[in-house]
Amino acid sequence: MSILGIKEIIEISKPRIVVLLVITAVTSMYAASKLIGPELDTWGLIHIIIAGGLASAGSSALNHYYDRDIDPLMERTSTRPIPSGRIKPNSVLIYGLTVSVISVVYGALALNYISAFFIALGIFFYVIIYTAWLKRLNSSNIVIGGFAGSAASMAGWSAATGSMDILGFLIGFLVFVWTPSPFWCLAMKMKDEYSAAKVPMLPVLIGME
Repeated sequence: MSILGIKEIIEISKPRIVVLLVITAVTSMYAASKLIGPELDTWGLIHIIIAGGLASAGSSALNHYYDRDIDPLMERTSTRPIPSGRIKPNSVLIYGLTVSVISVVYGALALNYISAFFIALGIFFYVIIYTAWLKRLNSSNIVIGGFAGSAASMAGWSAATGSMDILGFLIGFLVFVWTPSPFWCLAMKMKDEYSAAKVPMLPVLIGME
């Protein structure tokens, strides 16, 4: 099957991550409106949800595309659309690139250029820095790659304020510091699978301690 169906689109978009990142952006936007102003605009809220959701979905699809060689090696990911043969990799690549570009353009037109910049930066960190570079190379993969979540927070902040200040940066840094812990917990649970796929997650290299 080469054409993406609704079920496959949902799967490669990783809806749980979409929800998490959208909540991060919306919460940051709300905080900015209360601490800095102006008051939260309903349309602005809708725009950050759409732009953030598209950015997360597009970058997640690109993650599926890039990891198509190691996904069959792990039980948790072996049934994903590409390794299970339900869709062709090129369809996922086209979807991921298209949706990612749309998210940035939408953010620039509906929000502002600064917010669009952080949306693009989040995509870049998740797809290039984490997925394509660090994930298979270094145990700091999720630490540095976690900046993608910080970028979502900063996109929300700048969507509300039209700028980036030290407080917005600190909220993004808080997300950056928080991110590794839950992913390391997942890596501990999936230690053997990551080991089989030769992904150097921290529990694989140093054990549960």
